[in-house]
Amino acid sequence: MQTLANPQRFLTGIQRTALTCAAATAAFVSTAAAQDDSVVIEAGTVVVKPGETIENGVIVIQDGRITAVGAQGDVEVPWDLPVIGGPDHVAFPGMVEAHSSRGMDRSNENVDVAPFLDVRDSIDPINVYFEDCLRWGITTVNIQQGANCVIGAKGRIVKPMGITVEEMTVRPIHGLKLSAQPKSGKSRATQAQALRTAFDDLRMYLEGIVQDAKDGGDYAKREALYQGRELEGKDAEGRPMKGSAWTVEGLELIPRGAIDEKQSPLLDLVEGRRAAYLYCGSPREVHTALSIAKDNGFLGRTALVLGSSCWKAADVIAEAGVPVVLTGSLMYTERDPVTGEEVETFVPEVYADKGITYALSSADSSTNSLWFQALRAIGHGLDKEAALAAVTTAPAEILGLSNDVGSIEAGKHGNVVLLTGDPLASDTWVDHVVIEGRHAYDRAADVRNKYVYEGEQPTGAKAGDGQN
Repeated sequence: MQTLANPQRFLTGIQRTALTCAAATAAFVSTAAAQDDSVVIEAGTVVVKPGETIENGVIVIQDGRITAVGAQGDVEVPWDLPVIGGPDHVAFPGMVEAHSSRGMDRSNENVDVAPFLDVRDSIDPINVYFEDCLRWGITTVNIQQGANCVIGAKGRIVKPMGITVEEMTVRPIHGLKLSAQPKSGKSRATQAQALRTAFDDLRMYLEGIVQDAKDGGDYAKREALYQGRELEGKDAEGRPMKGSAWTVEGLELIPRGAIDEKQSPLLDLVEGRRAAYLYCGSPREVHTALSIAKDNGFLGRTALVLGSSCWKAADVIAEAGVPVVLTGSLMYTERDPVTGEEVETFVPEVYADKGITYALSSADSSTNSLWFQALRAIGHGLDKEAALAAVTTAPAEILGLSNDVGSIEAGKHGNVVLLTGDPLASDTWVDHVVIEGRHAYDRAADVRNKYVYEGEQPTGAKAGDGQN
């Protein structure tokens, strides 16, 4: 049987045109899909990390990660990737928000102890907070429940980009929020007792199912099978969860998938598979928080989220060796009870002097972004490099993401902010944001900014329409 060497010559002109257009379109779509998370960024200055810069630099991001960074001419640049930026821009690592209770439909639950809940179900991808994160140059956010709880829901680390929570997710089920500050309606004593009781109840529950297994009842296993749960269970990285660091004798007999879903998040915490974010509003609560973490075996996975007065417990925090996330005012003011004079304490400096790792966090006000907090810290005398570290490398370390975010280095996520000038100058703004190689923000196309600063109505809006 003969085959046609050039079958296309037997097609009509219209058919050939259609075939050519279809092939070209398919090639374009394929290329666009393949390179949607790949880009080349050029900048007059690249801030690799605090204290390290490259002049006339170039960053190559492929498949969402940085593959090369260096001076132009020293880096091989793929010819087929789009290029953004230019000599007038400063490339800066995407900032990292170590703790936030924003971006959800509500930040607190009525249930006192709710580790079985997941903030995934409360995160609103179209919340304006995530838009603001892009305007501020924040590319990674640790969403945790608010402080008005005893033990809150499971947290989640997200990027402020995507139309679903799953698309936004950087790390699912990250950490639990606990609070030593009294929940509404509780005293410090009842709050502390509620925290201790939650772990006492966990221990009693585990002892009960261990005894049941020894007696041959295996109720927990039967219940897990009935509900269709995996008996082996997996940790956050998908590895089997076997054995136990807890002191319940015989717990190794119980498959992790057989643990009640209301208790398993706390067991994950005490066995070191989850981080704890413990909120303290005053220094006296720091002692309670640290003792509970130590007594239940998760001190090594704890970060304290602190109010401004907690600097008074800095010695205890330094001894415990835990990092902190600073909320509230960076300058704590109180009146001397003897002289009546106002005494000011610059909070970050106290932690720095004690060798405590600390991260800045955005205040509740929409104007107090990480950028603003870092500027305020410098205004109060903090070293510029320390201020930059407190919004990039330090929070990345606290979140356990040092290998992925916080600096512009090969192998890390392609999270880069293009600024119009010095990163901490008051007249600099964010021009572009790239997250995992995707062009997530362009100031020139920011509809809200145009409306606020230029009075330009969004397309389709009528005069008198309410604007958010």
